[in-house]
Amino acid sequence: MIQALVDSALERKVLVLAFGVMLFVWGIISFRSLPVEAYPDVANNWVQIITQWPGRAGEEIEQQVTIPIEVQMNGIAHLSNLRSISVFGLSVVTLVFDDDSDNLVNRQQALERLSQVSFPPNVNPQLGPDYSPVGQIYFYTLTSTNPQYDLMELKSLEDWFLVKQLKSVPNVVDVVSFGGLTREYQVLVDPNKLISYGLSIGQVEQALAANNVNAGGSFIEEGQQAITIRAVGLMRDTRDIGATLLRVQGGTPVYVRDVASIAQGPKIRLGQIGKAIHHEQGRVVDRDDVVEGIVLLRKAADPDPTLVALHDKIRELNDHLLPTGVKIVAHLDRADLVGLTTHTVLHNLTEGILLVVGVLFLFLGNVTGAVIVAITIPFSLLFASILLDLRHIPANLLSLGALDFGMVVHGAVVMVENILRFLGLPNPASRSTEERVRAAAHEVQRPVFYSVAIIITAYVPIF
Repeated sequence: MIQALVDSALERKVLVLAFGVMLFVWGIISFRSLPVEAYPDVANNWVQIITQWPGRAGEEIEQQVTIPIEVQMNGIAHLSNLRSISVFGLSVVTLVFDDDSDNLVNRQQALERLSQVSFPPNVNPQLGPDYSPVGQIYFYTLTSTNPQYDLMELKSLEDWFLVKQLKSVPNVVDVVSFGGLTREYQVLVDPNKLISYGLSIGQVEQALAANNVNAGGSFIEEGQQAITIRAVGLMRDTRDIGATLLRVQGGTPVYVRDVASIAQGPKIRLGQIGKAIHHEQGRVVDRDDVVEGIVLLRKAADPDPTLVALHDKIRELNDHLLPTGVKIVAHLDRADLVGLTTHTVLHNLTEGILLVVGVLFLFLGNVTGAVIVAITIPFSLLFASILLDLRHIPANLLSLGALDFGMVVHGAVVMVENILRFLGLPNPASRSTEERVRAAAHEVQRPVFYSVAIIITAYVPIF
């Protein structure tokens, strides 16, 4: 069959050459449009159910939260296994599905089953973000040269502004925040004053909760107009908290400010994030307390357009939307990793082709034959890019970085070596075969673009 293909290629040189050029151009187009991921996503389809119940022991979390969720989730279609962990104040149940399942359908089934579970009061489970473990595409920190934006203000800016802005980028499923000081309103009760007024902590908590609400009313008609009535009771600042009425004692009202001091302060911290930058000059900039964010990519989404849109959004935030002196600084950018590794792969590919040409020339003793064999490297890679693009399969840095030039050129080496070997065998008894071999050898001595036709016709069936 290969002999027939070679004979057909020799008879139709222009057609085969045109076909080779078409494959080459098509391969370049496919290679440029082929998405390149940093790592292959080998993670299973999974759904996480996360439940927080502050102040409760792990045993209580297991009995009243984790086990009811496990019982209800068993039996979901395509569920392969179920894992859970219960610690102080936290329950995490992980549902792992087989590869034939659809991730969005899995999440919908989990929500339907979750609505049938009875939980203790004030326990609200939620699904974790729909991302893959390799979906952490952008790490950043917030820096500030503005004295008005300290660590607490940066944390508030991160939680209430930046997360919303970055999640507006297509295929960004979530932004995880770490570090900083979380702002909260603190009511510091004086026990002596509380006792003197005959009050308890529970009464203070109840009064604060009851007075921190808005109420809607009806409307009043006045001529042709209708005036809406509503009661605004939400607290806006520390003065509103201090003006909350606790009780009336002897005709004198007792407010929260009479028994406590109210202030804004940081929430109790459970951890801290630091960042050290090592400059080339040997200087180290150590920041022991920073605000960090991690951008998560939606599972099975294409990271390249997402990173382009994310860079545009961050550029807009730094230049126009963030306060003066506050900037988003990239700490780890997946685009840099992909770009640098792709450059390294292309650099190694070029060096590999030159090395293969040199080695083959030493062993074959024929420059044209060595060049023909070396040309199979880019042709095979471009042909593989065509197939990957047609199947919508992204390339990844692990596969690109593990190219084996020996395996790529093995078939072409065998063919060219045999052609050169047949050239040196004077055997009149096999004139018809010798004529074919000499015809093929004659093409080997031609310019390279003619001899590429022989290699293509022999190499394509291997794929």
